[in-house]
Amino acid sequence: MPEFNKIDIKLKNNKIVTIRRGEVSDAQDLLDLIKAYIPQSKYIPKLEKEIKLTLEQEEKWIDAFLKSKNSILLVAEYENRLIGNIDLTGNPRAIMKHTAVIGMGMPKEWRNSGLGTALLKEVIGWARQNPILELIWLQVYTENVLGVNLYKKMGFKENGILEGFFKRDNVYFDQLTMSMIVK
Repeated sequence: MPEFNKIDIKLKNNKIVTIRRGEVSDAQDLLDLIKAYIPQSKYIPKLEKEIKLTLEQEEKWIDAFLKSKNSILLVAEYENRLIGNIDLTGNPRAIMKHTAVIGMGMPKEWRNSGLGTALLKEVIGWARQNPILELIWLQVYTENVLGVNLYKKMGFKENGILEGFFKRDNVYFDQLTMSMIVK
């Protein structure tokens, strides 16, 4: 499994942010971060009331990333506070072990700052160095134009649309699957 050395990056808002591997000690802060950004986003397919992880479960979730050879959890930190996260979750099944799915989130005030691009760049770079991974993928709401454009800019290709895949308040949304070959 490739190492990940923490890095400092300058965002479009001129703030210096540290991107590093998530640690078990981040569990409470990460749980708080996720609880903060889920209700702010129309494009994360989870409702605030569905976030029921205990601190112990969050610690186990983070630890699983630390032990997995085809997965990584990265967090972004500004002034000792978590402001974003991205996870690349490798498939545990032998026949799909070469694949991993991306999940990412951040509070509204950090969107369009370059943070998403920086997190994606780092996770893609790690995936390229990983001897197991060959294909990374993600799912995005088709109406999330900024997200779709970001993924295209980063080199993801469109694979297909599932119509009506998401349903919120009796409104249906289409889901686009995108992928990137990393080998």
